[in-house]
Amino acid sequence: MNEKEAVRINWNQSETWRVRRSVDIIALTILAEMGINCLLYPIMPLFPHAAQGSFFYELEDMLTYLLIFVIPFAVGARLSGMSFRDLMGRGKPSAEVYVMTLGLTLGWSIAAGWLGAGIEGILNQYGLTEAADTYVLPDSGSALLIQFLATAIIPPIVEELCYRGFFLNTAVRSMGTWGAIAFTAVCFWLAHDSLEIFPLACGFGIIGGYIRRRYGSLLPSMVAHFAVNTVYIIVNASYAYNHTVGAVVSMPVSLLELLIGAAGVMLFLRRKEWKPIWDGTFGIRSSLTPQRMTFAALTSVPALVVLVLTIYFISGNLEVL
Repeated sequence: MNEKEAVRINWNQSETWRVRRSVDIIALTILAEMGINCLLYPIMPLFPHAAQGSFFYELEDMLTYLLIFVIPFAVGARLSGMSFRDLMGRGKPSAEVYVMTLGLTLGWSIAAGWLGAGIEGILNQYGLTEAADTYVLPDSGSALLIQFLATAIIPPIVEELCYRGFFLNTAVRSMGTWGAIAFTAVCFWLAHDSLEIFPLACGFGIIGGYIRRRYGSLLPSMVAHFAVNTVYIIVNASYAYNHTVGAVVSMPVSLLELLIGAAGVMLFLRRKEWKPIWDGTFGIRSSLTPQRMTFAALTSVPALVVLVLTIYFISGNLEVL
């Protein structure tokens, strides 16, 4: 082995260690979220039980979400020296970028729904199905308002700050731009404990991560996240009220999503967004191969613990037909 090869190996080992350290930070944050959830689980039954769909049930659900997600990532970002402006980014995207992001996200949500149905079909062939959350229509206007806050307003802010803010900023330092976008997209999917949501979560993570790094702002992906979650509430609330009403509402909503999606794709092409991706000028490049980065991530002990727990939760959602 000559001196040049020895330096290259040592340098790659150093880069591998940096990737593993970034993954450790992200995985420990996720484990902290899981830990808070585990602590709350035995405590919640001690409080008065509220009927599902009631104001107090929706309020309890919202406060629980905030406790589980906000504290770990806020502490982690603080310890990593990231300010709120670092997480949000300092860019000022044009209105066209907002429309493009909204279109790409809503358009992808339609395609992801078809892909998710395909995954469900594969599971059915093996005699399995994924347990679906039963949507319960809130029993009052105030409960519906809390549900809207807890589903359409708070998650787009909190989750974007966490995944496309703190996690992406942490990963990009060692993985490069595309490695960090891919890794945080997978983290975003794993947080949902579902196989069928894989296309939607990963696709959204890639779109949001690209926009955040390309334009230096979380606001476009927050707006897109808000739109996707709002559509979820509108369609599910319509079906919960009356199946016929749900069918009538979902058709124009889906058509609108397709039209906005087509506009997003057209803007993407017209702005030649594909060019920096194609010629490799977009973002920071890592010296490590994807295989080496994957090896570094999978040799992180906290990441392995998260992976094992997530597989357990996903398998727990599967039911025999």
